[in-house]
Amino acid sequence: MKEHLVTFSNGQTLMVREDQNLLEACREAGIYIKSGCGGHASCSDCLIKITQGEDDLNSPSFEETQLIGNVFHITKERLSCQTKVLGPVSVDISAHDKSNDAEKLKTKKFNPPKGNVRKRTRDEVIAIKKERQDLGKEKEEKRNSWQKHWEREKDPSKAGGSGGNRRPKTFRTDFEENEAAKEESLIKTEELKTEDKKETKDS
Repeated sequence: MKEHLVTFSNGQTLMVREDQNLLEACREAGIYIKSGCGGHASCSDCLIKITQGEDDLNSPSFEETQLIGNVFHITKERLSCQTKVLGPVSVDISAHDKSNDAEKLKTKKFNPPKGNVRKRTRDEVIAIKKERQDLGKEKEEKRNSWQKHWEREKDPSKAGGSGGNRRPKTFRTDFEENEAAKEESLIKTEELKTEDKKETKDS
């Protein structure tokens, strides 16, 4: 695997393989670069500035652009955990001072929660847990109540098929009666006509 020279702003130099990111290489060599997420592109603490050789780096990853934006061509800043070296580069790591970061960590104060904090007893905690479990079971039963609904006993008070307890509408049949009457009258007139014809022939 090819290695390329990286020159840092503090005068240190390092040969970095193409298959490893800059943060990993610096950790192996004992060069300090601050990182809060362990190299997973979720904290932006390992931000570095490229002073020379920006074309000899890999393209910013999706995770990197999501975190710091796609403005490398303006700021020359990259996440060292996402940066791979493909040629000789110069890197400014002046923002990463181990002693200064350690001092900040010492002076960092713990801010307790505001207001009165109520400490629950063991029995109260058990009761709350049981209540939550019961509530969860109830929700699960409701969620699964649709399964095999045909096997459940029907509630007589909720008898179906009544159309919301409304009286069903009757079907109209008067037009059928009118049609039948018309047909009957036509038959009678035809019969009368045939009878008249017979009478005229006989006479």
